[in-house]
Amino acid sequence: MSECTEALQPLDLRGLDPPEPMRRALEAVEGLTAGEAIEIVTDREPLLLYRELARRGHSYVAESRSD
Repeated sequence: MSECTEALQPLDLRGLDPPEPMRRALEAVEGLTAGEAIEIVTDREPLLLYRELARRGHSYVAESRSD
């Protein structure tokens, strides 16, 4: 897996009602080119998104923060 050297652009999905965060996240991910990455910020653990990313062949790193 190649490493992304550019700063990640955050996609802030906090405060949105389902299914809007999932829809916007998948739309953003599908718009990336090879080697690009995005930081998705949510206010809940997006368990369904993790499964869908894996199903579509995308890799991800999940990190929990308290900010």
